[in-house]
Amino acid sequence: MKLDELINNIPAIEVIGNTDIEITGITKDSRKAKEGYIFFATEKSERFINDAADRGASVIVSDGEVKTNFPCSIKTDDPKGLLGNIASKFYGFPSKKLYIIGITGTNGKTTTTYLIESMLNTANKKAGLIGTISYRYDGRTFKAFNTTPGAEELHSLLHDMKLANMEYVVMEVSSHALDQKRVEGVDFDTAIFTNLTHDHLDYHGTFENYKAAKNLFFSHFLKKSSKKEKYAIINADDPNADGFMPGPPIRTLLYSLKKTSDAYITTFREDIGGLQLEMKLMGKPLSIVSPLIGVFNVSNILAASLAGYAVNMPHEQIKKGLEGLEGVPGRLERVKNGKGAYIFIDYAHTPDALKKVLEMLNSLKKGKLTVIFGCGGDRDREKRPVMGNIASQLADYTIITSDNPRSESPMKIIEDVKKGFIGNTCRIVENRKDAIFEGIKIIRQDDILLIAGKGHEDYQIIGDKVFHFSDREVVEEFLDVAC
Repeated sequence: MKLDELINNIPAIEVIGNTDIEITGITKDSRKAKEGYIFFATEKSERFINDAADRGASVIVSDGEVKTNFPCSIKTDDPKGLLGNIASKFYGFPSKKLYIIGITGTNGKTTTTYLIESMLNTANKKAGLIGTISYRYDGRTFKAFNTTPGAEELHSLLHDMKLANMEYVVMEVSSHALDQKRVEGVDFDTAIFTNLTHDHLDYHGTFENYKAAKNLFFSHFLKKSSKKEKYAIINADDPNADGFMPGPPIRTLLYSLKKTSDAYITTFREDIGGLQLEMKLMGKPLSIVSPLIGVFNVSNILAASLAGYAVNMPHEQIKKGLEGLEGVPGRLERVKNGKGAYIFIDYAHTPDALKKVLEMLNSLKKGKLTVIFGCGGDRDREKRPVMGNIASQLADYTIITSDNPRSESPMKIIEDVKKGFIGNTCRIVENRKDAIFEGIKIIRQDDILLIAGKGHEDYQIIGDKVFHFSDREVVEEFLDVAC
């Protein structure tokens, strides 16, 4: 596509130089720049700009004066926003040709995407998924480097999904992605809000900033979508729910564990084997039996059921899809063992998530509940003692260990966690593998062991190095050795 065609009708830009240039690619990574590429200078660094110029980039987009010579220079007040819109146009507006369902919230995004994907798959709909664990479509799976890819990668991925004849895309939308405008140019059909609790304050600074970033999904990105019929699906139980409702012409659907709404629970039972629930979906009864456990998963099921309704899926198909999901990697993932105990691996890495999963397991336990967890380095320090306090109150025994310490001292992080601890029913085992081995050694029949914090992750970051590490693999290694 020629540059003059690509930037045609885009307001508020200043163009200097030749626009009769064939554009062959778009990037914000100077290392990928080459002839025919537009380089978006989203970071204010002369080093990146000079690197892109040295690699032969044909066009630069920035919000300031560019000293290095490019065949064409485009000035805009909003390089990140322009990147998404240009990428969408470059790849042929793929989101306009797909049904896009986005999920945002502190917790529940991954499980909700899996539930919706399961419904679509069992209805023989061709669906792609973009999220924390992986990006996948048409039998192909790609490692996810971000929960939500960068704008140029996202529109390229949507383009490839369309070429593979996908009809639907279900995607997690993180607060970082919203704040950084990674989903600019995406035409959403449905936006789902799961909840909002303490998280990512290392990035956002304050809870209000975090909330404002999440709200952009509804107040900006969903509102400006060109789709004719749009839905906002909101968790009415969250105290922030009112602030996320976009209003007409977007249709808002509510779900709740506590009160009458568009999707709500009438009765439910749970045990360590799963959930049995009766619900009302748009006024009609629906019975669900699911191997998932936890009240938070009841909430995720409600959200997913409304997404099914939004795509005109009949109740019996919604039921089949919801019941068909056996589990989600790293989300209360069970590991079978010969000890007669229950071992779960879970991604809970926030105070709210840890509290909810421990409360739920406490209510189901027959023996003792042991939790192993740590906190990430170079991230929100305030949550460390909070999570320590939660573990001390809700678990019978806690092993505090290392998570992804990054540049921080693992023991300093552990000591921060320990500050919130009440009582002496805990042990510090810095090495995560040793901690997991210790946890498995001490559990007996009917006990529950929760290994929290890393979930599906298959790496550990220590210093500036990334090592292969999987909680599940460590558990299986111990069980093999024990046998």
